[in-house]
Amino acid sequence: MKITKHISFYYILSRIKYINSIIDETNKYELITDIYIHTNVDNLDKRQLFTPYNNGTLNIIYHDLTNIHPYYLTWKCRDLMKHQKKEYDIFMYIEDDILVPWNSIKYWFKYYKNLLNMNYNLGFLRIENFNNTEYCTDLPKKKIKNNIILDKINYIINNINPYCAFWIYDKDTFNKFIDSKYYDINNIGGCVPVSKKYKNGLQIRESSAFGLHCMETPFFKNTLIPIINNKLINDCKIYHLPNNYINKPDVLGGTIQFSEALEI
Repeated sequence: MKITKHISFYYILSRIKYINSIIDETNKYELITDIYIHTNVDNLDKRQLFTPYNNGTLNIIYHDLTNIHPYYLTWKCRDLMKHQKKEYDIFMYIEDDILVPWNSIKYWFKYYKNLLNMNYNLGFLRIENFNNTEYCTDLPKKKIKNNIILDKINYIINNINPYCAFWIYDKDTFNKFIDSKYYDINNIGGCVPVSKKYKNGLQIRESSAFGLHCMETPFFKNTLIPIINNKLINDCKIYHLPNNYINKPDVLGGTIQFSEALEI
């Protein structure tokens, strides 16, 4: 099996450290993973800027953003991903500061197919770390409390905010994504021009990073996360590297600790 992993990186020198953390983590994956970094700067020297990568290819894709809003960079990977639909088994999109550990990929492999057969999405929670305490960035003052049992597995239903700035699909689901109207920027729930607001708060970048599991996009019934021993499974965590949402409920959240995010 082989993974294609696409990253939108609007060039800011101080953010290269996040890309390098992502590369370092992807070096630990147990499957060959080709990384595609989509950027607005031509001729980036990956040998000078980026940490060595040996678990697949590291590809830098330049996009000319002249006369368009820079947030649209997040949509520039879509054409290439579509052309790759027969070349890879797993398709990933992440924002440039999202670290997805291999344990989280293994978690996805373990649970996603059974849920997919019932038309549910397997969820992740985006985490920030402050003073060795982990916080959920996307649960603004709300705990997840609705649960469901499927095939003797207990899940929590994340109907608060399943956003995690990342999506991952197998080949079959990705091809259904391509064939659906939701592969178009205008049809993911809530995608609007950046100067306007929408009732669910989504704008250009968020709509790209939501993929198919936006609550207003009727592709999945819901987003579920397994519960083990009355606790959220630890491997659902992915990491927002800047740690800049903690204790800012007016932005996204960051007020609820991961260990306390579940209300039974």
